[in-house]
Amino acid sequence: MKKTLLYGVGIFVPVSDLKRSTAWYTDMLGFEVIHTDEPNAVVMRMNDEKVSFCLVRSYEVKQPVFPRNDYGVGQYFNLHTTNVSEIHQRLVAKGADVTEIEDFGGFRGFSLTDPDGNRCGVTE
Repeated sequence: MKKTLLYGVGIFVPVSDLKRSTAWYTDMLGFEVIHTDEPNAVVMRMNDEKVSFCLVRSYEVKQPVFPRNDYGVGQYFNLHTTNVSEIHQRLVAKGADVTEIEDFGGFRGFSLTDPDGNRCGVTE
């Protein structure tokens, strides 16, 4: 197997209020701030350095619509967990905008929406 030179991914998230969104991503998801370039951007990471989220203060934040498909996908990325029920309970208790947990035939998950309407899935 050929070794790749790529090692991670950075996701850019448009937000209208950088301070509010930074607080939401740290409080709701436990992301860690690793770099600030306020008032324009904040870089955060999950529990390792392989995935980073760059919150970018943006004007007229509009959500892209995922194209109609026969696979049932409605968002651009998923966050993975080992316990979807527990993270769902925690997010509901914190007042997060989440859907009910669904069974997708082999894995379970739900959708999560941030204060600007950015949507992702959470799956196990």
